[in-house]
Amino acid sequence: MALNSLAMSSAIPGCGMTIDTEYQRIIRALRAYGIEPTGDKNVDKAKLQKIEEAKSNANAKFLDSKQEEKKSENVESKEFVDKGEGTDQIAMLNKLMFGLL
Repeated sequence: MALNSLAMSSAIPGCGMTIDTEYQRIIRALRAYGIEPTGDKNVDKAKLQKIEEAKSNANAKFLDSKQEEKKSENVESKEFVDKGEGTDQIAMLNKLMFGLL
């Protein structure tokens, strides 16, 4: 039965090889974005922070634009309701659909 070095280092206490879970998470995240890690934890961490910051800024801008669209749609729909345009046509269509005419 063959054991790899990672299994051996975790089985033998005080072996000197430690596993940095934070750096492993950073490496996985960078690779998910398609970026190959440099091997330096501080550099890779800075890269990941820049990427995540840019992504959150892009998401914030997208959400802001969606909220602006909703606001403009709400204003247009309020104007439509306030003016009462089309209510007679909708009522007539409803009567036709339910067979009341």
